Amino acid sequence: MQIRLIPREESVAEWAMIELQGTLDSTGTLAGQRIGILKWENKKALFRIGHHIMEGKEIKLQNPLLVLVRDVENQGVVQIAAVIRKKVQFRDRPMPV
Repeated sequence: MQIRLIPREESVAEWAMIELQGTLDSTGTLAGQRIGILKWENKKALFRIGHHIMEGKEIKLQNPLLVLVRDVENQGVVQIAAVIRKKVQFRDRPMPV
């Protein structure tokens, strides 16, 4: 099966991926909700979630990833929503604030 990729009319957004060790537990849905605050200090990423803070770093992905969205009106057409070229990796356990 061949899938035709069509970039959106505006320029393709560039996103970053966040990699965490472990899981995020929530009693409700996280869709559309702010889960934390991400700050940069001296090339280190600091991610605060609730009463915990994690320290991470930015890593360039060896192969970029595409975020694809299916076109509901035109089957077989997939639009490129964004490209992901880097990730912010948090490898250590969170520290209490």
